[in-house]
Amino acid sequence: MATYNSFDNIYKVIRLVHNNEMRKKTRRLLFFTAVLLFVVIGCGAVLFALGYKYDFVHNKFLKIGSFELKTNVAAEVYVNDVLAGETSFLSNSFSKSRLLPRTYTVRVQNENYQSWQKLVKVEAGFFIYFPRVVLVPKNFNEEIIASSSISLISVKRFETESGLAIIGNKQKLESIDLKTGEVKPFKEIVKKETAPLVDSDGSIISPDNTKTAWANDHEVWVKWLKDSDYQPFKKTGETEFVIRFSQKADDMQWYKDSSHLIVSSGSILKFVEIDKRGGVNINDISAISGPFYYDHGIDAIFKFEGNRVVRIGLSY
Repeated sequence: MATYNSFDNIYKVIRLVHNNEMRKKTRRLLFFTAVLLFVVIGCGAVLFALGYKYDFVHNKFLKIGSFELKTNVAAEVYVNDVLAGETSFLSNSFSKSRLLPRTYTVRVQNENYQSWQKLVKVEAGFFIYFPRVVLVPKNFNEEIIASSSISLISVKRFETESGLAIIGNKQKLESIDLKTGEVKPFKEIVKKETAPLVDSDGSIISPDNTKTAWANDHEVWVKWLKDSDYQPFKKTGETEFVIRFSQKADDMQWYKDSSHLIVSSGSILKFVEIDKRGGVNINDISAISGPFYYDHGIDAIFKFEGNRVVRIGLSY
C-alpha cells in the first residue's frame, strides 16, 4: 500500500511538471502570435494610411488612386458593370476611392436620360475628376412655337441679338419672337446666311471666354485661350482635335457649360463633349434641315421645320 502511494505521488509530480511546461509553451505561443498579429495589423494600418492596397493580380502592395464625377442630374454609377452607388442628393456628385491602378469602365445612367460612359484610367496616387458630366434626355421635348403664313420659304435665319427667327422669301419676310412666338412682318434687308465653319477664321468663343472651337470640314477642334482651372488641365494656346464626323460639320455652337458643343452634321444635331479622356460621348438630339440657334439662358435649341419654328428643350 505504501509503495502504491509512492508511485501515485511520483505520477502527480510528473503530471504537474508536464502541465507547467505546457502552460509555458502555450503562453509563449500566445505571446509570439500576438506579436506577429500586432506587426501584421500595424503594417497593414500604416500601408492603408499611406494609400496602399494589396494587388492579388501582381502579388504586391500598390499605391491606390481615385476618381470623382459631377453630373447635371441624379444618376446611378456603375464601375465595370457593377453598381457602385448613386450621386449625392445635394450636389449630384459621386466619388470612388481606394482603387488599384487599372482602367475601369465607368457608366452613369438615369432611366430618363442617355447614358454617359468612359474608360477611366486610374493611376497610382492620382485623383481623376470629371466635373461636367452632362446626361441628355432620351426623349426631347419638341414644341412648335409659331408658324409662318408664307408658303414659299427660301429664307431661314436667326437674329440672335434680337431673339428673332426670320423666315420667308425675297418678296415677303416675317419675324417670329423666340420667347413669345409672336409673328410680325419683317421689313429689314435680308442678311446672308452664315457660312459653314471650315477653318479657324470661323471659330466660336465659349460662354466662359476660355476656349474657341471650329469645324474644319469633318473635324472639330478646340483651342484654349486661358489655362484651365479644372480637369482636364490645358495650357493657353493648346489645341486639341476632338472628333471627326463621317459627314461635314455644317454648324456648331457652344453649350452653356463651355465643355460641350452642339454640332449639326449630316442633317442631325449632335451633343458632343470635348473631354477626350477615355473616349468622347456623342448623343443625337434631333433631325435638322437648316440653321439652328441655342439659347443658353433657357437651355433650349430652336430650329426650322418647313414654315414652322420648333423649340427643343435640353432639360428634362
